[in-house]
Amino acid sequence: MSPLANQNPLSQLNDIVTPTAPDWWPPAPIYWLLALAFIVVIVGTTYLLKHLKKQQLKQQQALKKLQQLKQANANFIELNQLLKGVVLLYFPRQQVASLHGELWFDFLQSYATNPLFDSKQAFLKRLYTNSEQPCSTDDLAQTKIWIKEFPKQIKKQRKEANNNV
Repeated sequence: MSPLANQNPLSQLNDIVTPTAPDWWPPAPIYWLLALAFIVVIVGTTYLLKHLKKQQLKQQQALKKLQQLKQANANFIELNQLLKGVVLLYFPRQQVASLHGELWFDFLQSYATNPLFDSKQAFLKRLYTNSEQPCSTDDLAQTKIWIKEFPKQIKKQRKEANNNV
């Protein structure tokens, strides 16, 4: 027999080489997607919160001005100017600045949950007479409700318009 035949075949094997630990860089594609999704969510949430805060600030300023008008016993013309100013915060000037009279009344009513002011004729009479009579508490209460509901009514009407298209 040959001397090689007596040797153990396992003795000719090399030692086991352990693999190196995987590197942390570059991360797997799923982690890139998760990071991107996280960034999009953060940016979107920040944008929505800023937009919401801006809307709330507009409403708070209008309600503060209404309170000042109430304390100053403002007349109907000043109250109407406040309403026009609130509308101009939400709509382009060229769309609403020229509204007056019946068109203005109809515009206000279209964004009201409850009828604003008594009637169209009474509104026009009070608007175009140089009356120094202060606004009634009912006028101020209706205006306060209208200011609070106005942004919701805009969203509602835009949603209905999109559904009809």
